[in-house]
Amino acid sequence: MEIDVKHVAELARLRLSEETMKRLGEDLKSILGHVRSLETADVEGVEPTFRVGDVQELVLDQDLARPGLNREEILRLAPSSQGPYFSVPREGAVGEAPEGSE
Repeated sequence: MEIDVKHVAELARLRLSEETMKRLGEDLKSILGHVRSLETADVEGVEPTFRVGDVQELVLDQDLARPGLNREEILRLAPSSQGPYFSVPREGAVGEAPEGSE
């Protein structure tokens, strides 16, 4: 399987040298080769599992509501706010504050 490392790097917004892309391409081919080798493993009669190791029982904590920070505390921690909302720069306007924020 051929992987377009340049395309993957662009999707991840990474700038990679040609040398690095070549090395990563070889690494990815090797990894996929190992994964492909798993297709030949005989799993006949093997029970499916959702855990690793010798864990006998899955214990989940109760999902309980707990008090959190109030709005004023949260907004006080924000770099910029406007009324009851966080204030963030427009996309593509790095370093530019939104209108109305001080």
